[in-house]
Amino acid sequence: MNRAGANRIFLNRWLYKVSLGLLLLVTPACSEWLQLEPESDLIREEFWRTGEDVQAVVAGTYKSLAGSVITCFKWGELRSDVFVPGSRIQTDDRKIMDGYIYPENVRTKWDDFYTTINYANTILEFSPLVVERDETYTVNQGKAFESEALYLRALCYFYLVRIFGEVPLVLDASITDSQEYYPSKSTEEDIILQIIIDLQNAIPNLPTSYGKLAYDKGRATKGGANALLADVYLHFEKYQACIDACDKVINSGQYALIDGENWFQLFFPGNSNESIFEVQFDKEKDQTNLLYSIVAPYPRDGTYPDGDDQFRFSQFLVETYRENEADRRAGNNTYYPFNERYNHYILWKYIGTGSSLFFTTARNGNRESDVNWIIHRFADILLMKAEASVQVGDLTTALELVNIIRSRAGVEPLPEISNKQMLEEVILEERVKELAGEGKRWFDLLRFGRRNNYERKEKFIEILVENKPLEIREILKSKYSNPNSWYLPIFQDEIDQNSNLIQNPYYVNQ
Repeated sequence: MNRAGANRIFLNRWLYKVSLGLLLLVTPACSEWLQLEPESDLIREEFWRTGEDVQAVVAGTYKSLAGSVITCFKWGELRSDVFVPGSRIQTDDRKIMDGYIYPENVRTKWDDFYTTINYANTILEFSPLVVERDETYTVNQGKAFESEALYLRALCYFYLVRIFGEVPLVLDASITDSQEYYPSKSTEEDIILQIIIDLQNAIPNLPTSYGKLAYDKGRATKGGANALLADVYLHFEKYQACIDACDKVINSGQYALIDGENWFQLFFPGNSNESIFEVQFDKEKDQTNLLYSIVAPYPRDGTYPDGDDQFRFSQFLVETYRENEADRRAGNNTYYPFNERYNHYILWKYIGTGSSLFFTTARNGNRESDVNWIIHRFADILLMKAEASVQVGDLTTALELVNIIRSRAGVEPLPEISNKQMLEEVILEERVKELAGEGKRWFDLLRFGRRNNYERKEKFIEILVENKPLEIREILKSKYSNPNSWYLPIFQDEIDQNSNLIQNPYYVNQ
């Protein structure tokens, strides 16, 4: 996907030369605005003239987000227990999986997210001006586009604050290279407050539906904003607020669990009735990603699947599924046994086009790697509400919600559980079986470990090291005993270029 302007963006020197260029249709005959793509740079006075200009930059913001999908995957999974290194894993990824994390590691770069944030900031700054310049561009249209920008900015900051803890909170658009700012970090509390404000301001002006499936699933809606708000409240221990936001999604009537027999349709073809927000890809429009490549094996024998074997599905997690063979998410749905003799299992969600106990059909290589990246789906909402319900003492509701998910999976319901910590762990396990490989696991564990002033820290560490090679377990135990290590360092180039940035505490002098 094209990204006009500077691709290498250092926050500290404010080199966000975001393309505000003339945004043209990919094909002249096409009227789908989500296919808009930046072509050339124009100074702002020449650009922000019509509603179509705003619409085009909104489309560019979604495209920018799509460029961050692999980072979302890796930030959510590298330090978790869902994957083990494949034979061709990249060096920096391997180091993070093994706990050797330094500020020079390229996985600590945040520039893709700040590019998307700057697109959003630009919309928020200039969309109101277009209302004055284009009589066909109404105030309500402007508020709707601005609300999409608020949602996308909030989503990016939610990733950043969970990964780095404190990051610069940038709310103004950067238009030219001549702007040289050296922003310092904002507190975690200030960032999360801004995320909540953005989402609360966005919800009233977002539609419930756009009247078209790809838009309902691929653009911000009331349901999507409430789902993100629930996620934010859960992570920062605002449990009743999380429950209230989940209820708005649940009671909207817009979403429901799909039938368990059709569970794989969540991933192929995607955009199911369960989906709330998915980053869209389409091979017919040359919109693909690397999800297939990084999880597919490397046989090089002319057969499919055929990828780069960077990540293999954890045998430990396979055994968790196999504790209940009736689980519809197991077998050839979540994972596929490529070579069981060598414990080589692959994540099937991003490789297959169909699956059952008796047959599987793989995508035809990287050129068909257009699986959507799911940000939120209905099952996630039910499990978030269950988790929050435990924390407010409503164990009955929590168990009912878990059993809804288990029933859809074809698994027998759990009996009454009166122990809070036991139910916490049941929900954590149910989430990993339901959402494995969807970039959720590290954040689930982080939330678990942080809760109630690190009350479950030892269990958090136990889960993280249980699936690691013996030779690095003690190293990881020592590392994770310091909660500052749960965040990634700021990329060293950012520190070198901006004297106002302070390295995250654990990584000072490393």
